[in-house]
Amino acid sequence: MSTMVITCESCGARFRLDSEKLDKPRNKVRCSRCKNIFMVEQPDEDGLIHIEISDEESAFIPGTIHEEIGKAAAPAKREGWSLKKKILIVGAAAILILLIAAFVFGPGRSLLFSTSKSPPAGPAKPVITITDSVQAYYLENVHAGQVLVIEGEVLNESSQPVSFVMIEGKLFNSKDTVAQIQRCYVGNAFTRKEITNLNLSEMQEKMMNREGKNLKNVRIPPAGKAPFMLVFHNLPEMSTLSNYSVNVISSKFE
Repeated sequence: MSTMVITCESCGARFRLDSEKLDKPRNKVRCSRCKNIFMVEQPDEDGLIHIEISDEESAFIPGTIHEEIGKAAAPAKREGWSLKKKILIVGAAAILILLIAAFVFGPGRSLLFSTSKSPPAGPAKPVITITDSVQAYYLENVHAGQVLVIEGEVLNESSQPVSFVMIEGKLFNSKDTVAQIQRCYVGNAFTRKEITNLNLSEMQEKMMNREGKNLKNVRIPPAGKAPFMLVFHNLPEMSTLSNYSVNVISSKFE
């Protein structure tokens, strides 16, 4: 029995093969390592072995190659392709990471931190206070009977002239509940004679004169003062009233 050594040209593995198993001039064999099928011819008189690769996977194989000699490296062509493929994969991953980083950390974006600007502060509001000169008293009106008058002054504590200051007065009953509300613009003071003789509609109209009498409610200078007067009518029983309040509710820089 003669033994021959053949090499699989697909994976490079080397095998010993009994030449007596080659019963034909050309025989198909399968590599037990990579399953490649190729043709092996019986040795010539000079001992040369002919090997031919075949792609016919379903071909009948009379014998199998089962004894591998050593470990042959994969063909250079396959190694080159594998390395190239790895380089392409790594390169694509790097590009993807760069694109994600550019999107996340690009202009106007931050992954962990964000900054916000505080909204710009609005214009300062006028500072108007009511002086300690406030007083309240009852008078008799010829048309409506008893009325309650609250009068006083406002002071412009702003650094600019102020106009159209409005005052709101409230009357409270013994349960500290609001019993009546009245409003007026600053600069519309009445004489006691006017309070006694004016009808209610005339009095209300004069109290709501926005510019004030003789424009006293227009461009009140810094540290300047202006009078106000609230007249309450249709009053509840005097015994039920306990307190009152006066507040500035609107004003405007000029």
